[in-house]
Amino acid sequence: MNIENQSDIVILEDLCQSKRGGHSLSLIDLLEGQTLDLELSAWLISHVSQGASYIIGAGPGGVGKTTTMRALLSVVPNDRPFGIALPGQITGTFHSPHCVISHELSNHRPPGYLWGNDLREFFNLSELEHMLVGNMHVDDIDQAYDQICQQNGVPESQFCSINLFVFLRVEGEDSSSRRINNPTAKRLITKIFYSNGSSPHQLVYSEDKGLLANAYQTQDDVTDYRKFIEKAYQESERTVVGLRKYFLNWVSTSHIRSE
Repeated sequence: MNIENQSDIVILEDLCQSKRGGHSLSLIDLLEGQTLDLELSAWLISHVSQGASYIIGAGPGGVGKTTTMRALLSVVPNDRPFGIALPGQITGTFHSPHCVISHELSNHRPPGYLWGNDLREFFNLSELEHMLVGNMHVDDIDQAYDQICQQNGVPESQFCSINLFVFLRVEGEDSSSRRINNPTAKRLITKIFYSNGSSPHQLVYSEDKGLLANAYQTQDDVTDYRKFIEKAYQESERTVVGLRKYFLNWVSTSHIRSE
């Protein structure tokens, strides 16, 4: 049985095309590169696979926020088809719940970036049960709040609809650099903030303490997702698309159902 949505695969392949050849790093690659460990991988998968909206943040370019955003798309639930949020083409485009992806929430204005009314329309989708995914040039939740709510006028209730804010840094590179050039630099998740969709975000992960006690206030079975990523590490093709296909097959044959 073909369990993949071919439109999703096409979108994912397009998103993961590399200008320099090769493939965009997958969750398995990030695990192997120690951007995140097995426990954090399983915890993130347990949320994203149930439809959690997420935004990846990092101040300088090249840290890996787009890479991390793409990698997590492998475990989006199958009933949230992928869609790309483009300027001027957001309202009225997605008629059933989708996983709506923004290339970036930014006022730098390359094609596809969202700001002003486009950014507000993107967040309006949260009222229609869409899963929202994107990334930003911010290093902390307060900076994200300033850009989204203060500068763009997004209601706080819609800000809280982003379940996960994940922040990155690079170890072994000048953090003030606009673009990270050292291929041996280690990319690390520094902080994760979580909201249940309506409450203010709380810190649930820090680089020095790992997952905090309040991070486990979830009904998802993290143990099963740990087994999934361990098994995928041994068996899955090491691409975002390959892991996507492996995940959907795993969900269809296990007792877990993505919702």
